[in-house]
Amino acid sequence: MRFKPRKHNQESLGEVIDRMLDVYRLRSGLTELSINSEWSTIAGPAIASRTDEVILRGSKLIIRLNSPALRQELHYQREQIMENVNQFIGKDTVKEILLQ
Repeated sequence: MRFKPRKHNQESLGEVIDRMLDVYRLRSGLTELSINSEWSTIAGPAIASRTDEVILRGSKLIIRLNSPALRQELHYQREQIMENVNQFIGKDTVKEILLQ
């Protein structure tokens, strides 16, 4: 039995899903869910235990903390956190980190 070569106008399921995520603007929400589910791995358990919420809005990552002292300390580590998040995502999605 011979297999027919794939036609050029067909897409793989992965390509269709990727396109749908972009069309319906769901990619950001899925990325935010991934970041939240792995936040203790990305930021470390000490930071994760003092984090109330992590929100991704476009290219901004908003981190709401319940410790003013930690907020001040993390202010100087924003670049490293951004690097860790982007490495986890696999893209340079996060361009700015806001600590609240």
